[in-house]
Amino acid sequence: MATVNVSLPDPLRDYVEARAAAGSYSTSEYIRHLIREDQARHAEAERDLLWELLAVSARQLDEGQGVAFDVDAIIADRRRRHAA
Repeated sequence: MATVNVSLPDPLRDYVEARAAAGSYSTSEYIRHLIREDQARHAEAERDLLWELLAVSARQLDEGQGVAFDVDAIIADRRRRHAA
């Protein structure tokens, strides 16, 4: 396991320590928990996008249209917009 040092202003450090204690976490466990939640949110956003693309594709096929899009480009664009 790698170590990462993070500098926090005192009020933010106090908040993190209080939240960690309230959840019976160590500070490191609390930070890992937050990162895992963030990973889950990003994965859910990508799943939502893929379902949306599937629905659009199904509708286009139902209407007799061809389906043409680059999934990788769409996901990359969505990631860029989400990061901004």
